[in-house]
Amino acid sequence: MMHRLAFTSAYQISAARAASELKTKTLLRALVSRLRIVFSGSGGELSVTFVGGAGPHVLICDQAGEAVGRVTIDAETGLYVLCELGGHADDVVIVTASENRLLEEIALHLGDGQSLHEPVDAAVKTLVGQTMEDVERKLILQTLQHCGGDPTHTAFMLGMPLVTLCNKLAVYFADPAGELPQSAADTR
Repeated sequence: MMHRLAFTSAYQISAARAASELKTKTLLRALVSRLRIVFSGSGGELSVTFVGGAGPHVLICDQAGEAVGRVTIDAETGLYVLCELGGHADDVVIVTASENRLLEEIALHLGDGQSLHEPVDAAVKTLVGQTMEDVERKLILQTLQHCGGDPTHTAFMLGMPLVTLCNKLAVYFADPAGELPQSAADTR
């Protein structure tokens, strides 16, 4: 009986570690996607790359390919940590739980100094006049497409139970009149 308890404990620790690593990588990949959108409006001054492996992080580089910033997620607290790198850095370290706050700080410290509120407001204006069901459907299907069709990853990114996502997808795919992205329609 003792061996089984030790195995269960080791398994639980291993599973918790794997879940934590998956969560970190998923959050950092989502951050990369959002940063690419932010940087696309800056004339290509900054680029962003996800670096996996033992210490996953996001690397932000300038036009010359020099690293100007690095974002990690602290394993103990789960907080985003931005370290400004390079010769012009004044040892700027920003720690926050909010991805939106992190994006704002990156835009202000490393980008062109523009606030992110204007692009967000413009994006929200495109949703005005649509029903919540339509907005939810589009968000779920585009997130599914972003995750390469992986419903588990999609549910994790959206913060919803996998069962709920699968039920919604079943309804979406059963409705031929609905709007499906081309890649989602191809997987039917």
